[in-house]
Amino acid sequence: MKPDLPPVSPIAFHPMNTEPPLQGRLKLPDGRMVSQACPNPANLDDYCQSKFGRSWRSIERDCLRSLANRIEALRGRFLPLEALINQGQFVESLDALSGDIWESLGAAYSDGSSAALILISKLSLITGTGSMEGAMMAADLGNVAAYCFLGDHYLSKEQVEQAAAAYQQGMAKGCSACEYQLGQFAERGVGGQLKSVRVAFDHYAEATMGNYPPAWVAIARLWLSDPGELPRHERLVEMLKECVEMRCEGAATALAEIYLAYDQSSYTKRMVMSLYRGAAVEGDIETQLKLASLLAGEGASEMEIEPDPEEALRWYERVYSSENASPAQAILAHLKLGYLFMGKNQYDRAAHHFAFASDTDLEAAELQRICEEKGENLRRWRLHNIGGECL
Repeated sequence: MKPDLPPVSPIAFHPMNTEPPLQGRLKLPDGRMVSQACPNPANLDDYCQSKFGRSWRSIERDCLRSLANRIEALRGRFLPLEALINQGQFVESLDALSGDIWESLGAAYSDGSSAALILISKLSLITGTGSMEGAMMAADLGNVAAYCFLGDHYLSKEQVEQAAAAYQQGMAKGCSACEYQLGQFAERGVGGQLKSVRVAFDHYAEATMGNYPPAWVAIARLWLSDPGELPRHERLVEMLKECVEMRCEGAATALAEIYLAYDQSSYTKRMVMSLYRGAAVEGDIETQLKLASLLAGEGASEMEIEPDPEEALRWYERVYSSENASPAQAILAHLKLGYLFMGKNQYDRAAHHFAFASDTDLEAAELQRICEEKGENLRRWRLHNIGGECL
C-alpha cells in the first residue's frame, strides 16, 4: 500500500512571494552594483546621499519594486509555456521562448533576485531537464523559499525522505511553509516522522508565528477532530475569518464547523451556507466540494436546505476542471459525479466519471464496469424498441 502522502505546500502562500534580495547585486542609479560601488555596507547610506542625493533605503525600495515586477511578469510567462507543452507541442519548437525566459531570469539574478534562481529550476522542470541547481544555489545564497521549493519537488516525485530533509533545513532557517509541511508529515507518520497529532499541532502552531494562514486552518481541523485533547487558541475564530478573507483553502469549511460545533440554530446554519457559497464562488476547492455534497443531499436535512442535484453537478464539474484542484480533489469530484449520473440512469456519463477514479478506487472500477454494462443494455433496449416501432 502506498503511503498517505500530503500535497505539496499551498502555492498561494509560497514563501517565494517574500524573498530576500541579494543586496550586493542590486543596481544603483548609475548602473553599478552595490558591492562594486560601496564594498562596506556600513557606508552605503552616506555614499548614496553624497552621490545621488537620496537615502539608500529609498534606492533599495525602488530596486526591490522593479525586481518584484520583473519576477511577477516572468512567472506569468510560465503558464502559456506549460499550456503549449501540455497540449503536445514539442519542447524543441519552444526553444526560442524558453531561452528568452531563461535569459531574463539570469538578468534578474544578476540584478539581485535570488527568486530568479528558483524559477530557473522551475523552468527546467517545465522543459524536461529537471535540474535543481538553481534552487540549490538560491538556498546556499540564503533564500529560505528554496528549501520549500526543493521539498515540494521531491514530494511531488514521492521522494519522501529527501522532501523531509529539505523541509527540515527550511524549518531551521525559519520557513513557516516548511514547518507546516512537517506538520503534514507528522499527521500521516511519513518522511521519518512518527505519527503524532500533538507533534503536528506543535508544528502548525509554530508556523502561525510566521503568519502562515494554512497553519491556522490545520490547527482548526485538528482541534475539531479532538477538542478534548488539544488546546483551542483564543483567537482561532478571528484568525480563520482573516484566512477566509485571504482566500485560504479550507478556511471557510473549518470556520463553519466551529460555528456549528457551538450553535445549531437555524440562523447559524443560514450563516454557514452563506459562508460556503461565498468561499465557493471565490474558488475555494474544499468549500466547493462541501457545498456540492450538501446540494447533492449529503447532510442537507441537517442544514435545513433543499437538495439541488443539478447545482451539485455544476459545482463538482467546476472542481475537476479547476487548475487549482489537487489530483485527489479532482478524483473525488469525478467519483461524486459518477454517483449522481448513475442515480439519474445516465450510465455512460457515470462510467466516464468513474473511469477517472478507477485507478485509485476499487469500488469506482467496479461501478465503471457496471455502468458500462447498463449503458450498453440500455442502448440495445432502445434500438430494439425503435426497430419494433418501425416494423
